[in-house]
Amino acid sequence: MRNVRVRMYRQGLGDCFLLSFGRDSAFEDASHVLIDCGTLGATTTGVTIQEVASDIVQTTKKKLALLIATHEHLDHVSGFNSARPSFDALQVDHSWVAWTENPDDELANKLAKYKGDLGTAALATEAALRRTAISDGAAAEMADGIREVLSFVGDIKLGATFAKGVDEAMKYVAYRASGTNHEYLNPGTFLQPAWLPGVTVYVLGPPRDEKKIKNLGEHGNPELYELSGSSVFGFRVAADLSGLSGTVNEYVEKLDANDREQFDRSLPFEQRYRTYLGDPGTKAQSYFDKDSAWRRIDSDWLFGSPDLALQLDNLTNNTSLALAFEIGEAGPVILMAADAQLGNWLSWHDYTWEVPSATGGKRKLVAKDLLSRTMVYKVGHHSSHNATAVQHGLEMMTNNSLTALIPLDKKVAIKKKWPMPAQKLYDRLIEKTKGRVLRSDIGWPPDSDRPSSVSSTEWKKLPAQVQINVEQKYVDLVISV
Repeated sequence: MRNVRVRMYRQGLGDCFLLSFGRDSAFEDASHVLIDCGTLGATTTGVTIQEVASDIVQTTKKKLALLIATHEHLDHVSGFNSARPSFDALQVDHSWVAWTENPDDELANKLAKYKGDLGTAALATEAALRRTAISDGAAAEMADGIREVLSFVGDIKLGATFAKGVDEAMKYVAYRASGTNHEYLNPGTFLQPAWLPGVTVYVLGPPRDEKKIKNLGEHGNPELYELSGSSVFGFRVAADLSGLSGTVNEYVEKLDANDREQFDRSLPFEQRYRTYLGDPGTKAQSYFDKDSAWRRIDSDWLFGSPDLALQLDNLTNNTSLALAFEIGEAGPVILMAADAQLGNWLSWHDYTWEVPSATGGKRKLVAKDLLSRTMVYKVGHHSSHNATAVQHGLEMMTNNSLTALIPLDKKVAIKKKWPMPAQKLYDRLIEKTKGRVLRSDIGWPPDSDRPSSVSSTEWKKLPAQVQINVEQKYVDLVISV
């Protein structure tokens, strides 16, 4: 008999999961695996990250077999900074992060630079929005929206190292393990650690393909954000120009040859039709007349700027370390998808795993096999509409015992104007699980959420091998196999 406990902490809008693998129901000698620990606030439960960290220390008896951080967002890693003394008190035998965190990986460094460019451009446009004078107040509202999205990476300022706080937290996790027991995981591989007997861990993502990581959804897909076609360089330059103290020519003179070429391509008009604020001898003084303010377009570029923040947010999500824990040979699966976006989900179906069989030889399986046996699904990105694939994801989860766990504080999401949970996804999760959807803010869904397709006897009915306990600080789901 194997017992696995999945503990979802209730610290608000953020992920913190403690998986305990043991042979006795009390989990006295269990191997404990901690996946992420962060929050953006807990309005509903009031549970603090310090309370969570203290419970982790007590439950694990100060020993973790494995520590995992999935990606660089505060709602996943802030606790490793704010509750550092508690985590310092733990003995950590192994630590895993994705290949994207490897400082010696060329593609990882390229992606990090791209994310840094996106972040710098988003911050610059936010600053420009706050400087500009748009009478209807739309600029200030848009700047606030950018700041809310960027809150996933912390309190950031222009001129500072972008996302310094999350970077420190990720490095802390990456090197927290004893000795050299830290690994950068690659997709399409699997692990069968001796210290997790009977468990196979499949690495699903992130993909080692820049195009797939940047695949955040096809244009027009109603379930996903649209991609922005905006030039990151163009936004950065436009933001620079909006706060320029000298002339445009002086600014251009300071650019290198490559940036000058990009600068020229980023502008909408040929040189002979251009006129710049602040430049002497402008060709169209009437354009700047107060009475002609209604026809000016020099601030219009700002209204595409929220796309930059969303691209950065979704791109970082798409570098999530996505893992499937298989209990026993061809047994139930715990799917920890982190905040993987579409390109990450689709890439899982590129791989075939050949895993040693207990009877000798090897067994072959693909992502569909793992999805079809998924018993516990940690819903991606707090049940937002763009972090659960449909046909290549949720609809493949055909296990009759499927249960969904959603780390969410809806009140925090509403305050930030984020539509979480996405109603269409939430309704489908409830229908597929027959009500076995547990949120960290409210626990079980209310009976009023029962769809007509689910009978009252089926509603929230647990399979024999599953137990669920909802406590103040956490929700426990226990599987016996």
